[in-house]
Amino acid sequence: MNGGTHRLVAGASIALYIARNEEKLGKQTANPVLGGLLASVLTNVPDWIEPATHPGHRSTAHSLVVAGLLGIGLYELHQWQPDNELGRFIRGIGKVAIAAYLIHLALDSLTAKSLPFVGRG
Repeated sequence: MNGGTHRLVAGASIALYIARNEEKLGKQTANPVLGGLLASVLTNVPDWIEPATHPGHRSTAHSLVVAGLLGIGLYELHQWQPDNELGRFIRGIGKVAIAAYLIHLALDSLTAKSLPFVGRG
């Protein structure tokens, strides 16, 4: 998958998820647009860590182990119920960042190279 595909899928997915949650709560904010834009940028973090300089560039940052650890982190953030605006802001940014990273890994897992379990050396 190329960077444009990652950005489009992550941005649209996160924006739609946030919009649906706001609809359930009966509110309407700019958060779907802001979250989608943030996700479209942060989805490329794995490639910033491990740039695609050669065909086998996927290693630890693109691994199933990292995906699992991020999944645990996302679950923990989702369970956290902060009692102030700053905490809620940090929680929201963290959830978008982790989800965007996981979307990148999910898309890469669909390619012929897939994802390594831990990393390639």
